[in-house]
Amino acid sequence: MVSSAVRSLTPWLQADTAPLQGSTAATLGNTVCRMAPLAIERPSIGQMPAIAAAVKQLVAQSLRLRSPLGGWPTDLPQTPESLAPYLAEETGELLDLLIPSTAPAPSSTSTLIPIPTLVPHLLWMLASSGYEVMRLIEGVQARIFSPSSQGGIHVVRLVPVLTLTVEETSYALDLVTQTDPLPPLYLTEATAVQLLDNDLASQTVSCGDLLAQTAEQIGYTQPGLSALLGDGCEADALRPFQPWQTGTLHLHLHLAKMEAQGPPQPHAGHNEAMPDALYLPPGGKPSTGSTASGFTLDDFASTLVDGPDSATAGVLGDWLTFTDERWIQIFLSTYVEQVVAQHLPQMLPSPQGDQEALCNRVTYAATNLVQGASGLFKHTFVHEPVLVADVWPRLRWHLAQSSERVMQLMGGVSAQVLPPGLSWQQGSLYLRPLLQLATSNRSWIVDLSRGRLLPTTPQALPAEAVVDVADDPWGSPLTVADLNALVDCDLSTHSPAIAALGQGTPINLHRLDAEAGCQAGILTLDWCFTLQTTL
Repeated sequence: MVSSAVRSLTPWLQADTAPLQGSTAATLGNTVCRMAPLAIERPSIGQMPAIAAAVKQLVAQSLRLRSPLGGWPTDLPQTPESLAPYLAEETGELLDLLIPSTAPAPSSTSTLIPIPTLVPHLLWMLASSGYEVMRLIEGVQARIFSPSSQGGIHVVRLVPVLTLTVEETSYALDLVTQTDPLPPLYLTEATAVQLLDNDLASQTVSCGDLLAQTAEQIGYTQPGLSALLGDGCEADALRPFQPWQTGTLHLHLHLAKMEAQGPPQPHAGHNEAMPDALYLPPGGKPSTGSTASGFTLDDFASTLVDGPDSATAGVLGDWLTFTDERWIQIFLSTYVEQVVAQHLPQMLPSPQGDQEALCNRVTYAATNLVQGASGLFKHTFVHEPVLVADVWPRLRWHLAQSSERVMQLMGGVSAQVLPPGLSWQQGSLYLRPLLQLATSNRSWIVDLSRGRLLPTTPQALPAEAVVDVADDPWGSPLTVADLNALVDCDLSTHSPAIAALGQGTPINLHRLDAEAGCQAGILTLDWCFTLQTTL
């Protein structure tokens, strides 16, 4: 595992804020827990062809029933109970295959894990649970309706707080800032907010309802966090100068109003973008920036573009429509299958519960994420025209949520690289995803790391270059070709529709400022590795 240092996601914090400040944060930063391991890795049912086929069949039938063309009676509400009789055969076939010897079962063996090591795993699970969850963690513009702010626009952030309760004493840690939480900034559950950022724009909703929806989304897409969000997880804790003590770990979600107003700005300015250089040329000057080793979500803190005018600059202000219905269905169905697969361990035969009812609820919730009208916690953007400025961050999230390793590499990891014919170069290794849009007479390259248009493809590290990543997370050293193979494997296993974009998918590009108007084109997703060198 890469070092657990987590840089701040939020631009309103001081750049030199030291981690683990405050009495309770410092205590947790030095605590080791003995607990059952979290289900961090996404289950790979591809190695169990029969189960994979049964999940695919169940999801396909559910999507057909819930489709506007599925013939469902308009006067009959769609619920897990009303859909159950029409999914009984597919549900039964899946549950019959789920026996402990074939289905992935949760581990019950306790393991030792320091809290600082647990933090990046929790952040990964939260950020990968939903696009909106990731955006809320970063901080988004929202209109707040409260006695102290009648419709004022502020930055609102989702604050995930890890607490350890031992006897009658609780210790708390803001997972993002790694400091003591600041309850005075929390919005009350009755406070109404309206999200304003791009495709997150929504109707006014109370903070209590928004937090409930967020927790429900996390619970369905990352069931490994359900216990932490609910009654808590029992753990034996060892703190400095204390004996082993039994305690409980909880994960609490809050919405906080930050002091800064206006949209979050990327950490780097226009002239501080991630360099396209492969390495320092002879006599070249290295960058003065550096990236801390470890899993961070910093890369995602720049989801919003640099200024209010750049969101509609060039092709980013045009509208895009996906036209390949086959790719659209693969995109939607594989995401639903992934969510259902996350719950297979809970569907194992058990005398304590009705596994068929659980399967029906999970399938309904999973298909609900890709069906119906657009809105929060929906992945329906592939069904209708959407701004390119709204497409790229969503594709970036779908790319990153495929595995913790991919999100780490997109955020940057400390490494040294030895390209053929050159000396060792130290710096930050980045996975650079590139969105390419091409029509018959023009093409564009969008850097998904920043949402910026590039004049040309960045110069990539050669496949034969040797990479030594700090803290040896995946077995060092590796070649760039080895890293590409790992990324390819993660994408093909967990996000096959995103992997398929490497071959391109047809689109229509609605260029509002062009005489041609709607133009047929191709959308392609590519990626490469670059090194931002440091002293």
